[in-house]
Amino acid sequence: MQFSFTNFLEIEKDSKKINIDQTRICNLDSFSFITHAHSDHVCNTPQKTFATKETIELLNLSIKNNKFDFIELEYNKKIKVTDNLTLETLNAGHILGSSMFHFQDLQSGKDILYTGDFNKHSTLLLKGAKPITADILFLETTFGKPEFTFKNRNLIYSTLAGKIKKELLENKLIILAGYSLGKNQEIISFVNDFLDTIPLVDKKTYDFSKIYNRNAHNLKFELLDHNFSFSNILILPISLINRDLLNSLRLQSGKNISSYVMTGWNYSRSSNLINISDHCDYNSLLDFVDEVNPKIVYTMHGFSKSFAKSITTKLGINAYPINTLRNTGL
Repeated sequence: MQFSFTNFLEIEKDSKKINIDQTRICNLDSFSFITHAHSDHVCNTPQKTFATKETIELLNLSIKNNKFDFIELEYNKKIKVTDNLTLETLNAGHILGSSMFHFQDLQSGKDILYTGDFNKHSTLLLKGAKPITADILFLETTFGKPEFTFKNRNLIYSTLAGKIKKELLENKLIILAGYSLGKNQEIISFVNDFLDTIPLVDKKTYDFSKIYNRNAHNLKFELLDHNFSFSNILILPISLINRDLLNSLRLQSGKNISSYVMTGWNYSRSSNLINISDHCDYNSLLDFVDEVNPKIVYTMHGFSKSFAKSITTKLGINAYPINTLRNTGL
């Protein structure tokens, strides 16, 4: 098994190329594997494209009239990708349908674990990713710096719920903002479970949330459509939040605004910052590497260079940023 990196990981076995989260159209004879449905991990291509059922549903919604030739993957089921290469798809805990890929070379007996975006801690909606041992680990390191430390989710939600309940008694309009796919569905669950309320949501969040409900979830929400009187809680995409929008919502609703952005990053967009992420923080990343116990780690995304150094220094495992990877054999 050979592997290399350009803008994405490419594995070659038995004269077949396997691209993971490819970002450009490649030779149509190569396979495309997609870890999850966030747009920065997807290329609309007519290649044979492997993804979970949930990821396929989400991509069919977000990319209309797409070119994908989908092949559905099942969690915890091994398939043969080539004569001498197997794949097991594992839960990544990041968003609905997100996957880690475990490849095993049947000739050498060696294996690779590719995490994609992942979260080892359970959320209100998803179970956390579970590590398995592997010879080589390709690790997502979005929050791979020591300053990124996320507190217990339930404690954060309990404290936030107490604050919002007081603001609702003051007849304020509460704005909660996250990413339309993934975070906003968890925010809906928070509003349902901790505040016993049905929120208003934007159209994009609404459409993604309906797919969650078709896949064993029971989120309760209402589409925002000139109906501010329906609820005093509004869930929006984080990209829309700024001072001008908040002022406009105050004028339209006739209510004072209390706004919150929910992200692992340290920016507030003129709102209260709630540090919650669907990725691992620094310490969780180190714990995950320790549990996988690989011979070598390649780090990708975020702080890949500095976290590779942390792995080598703290765990004694050779680690390198993935962009240093050239054609390598296993």
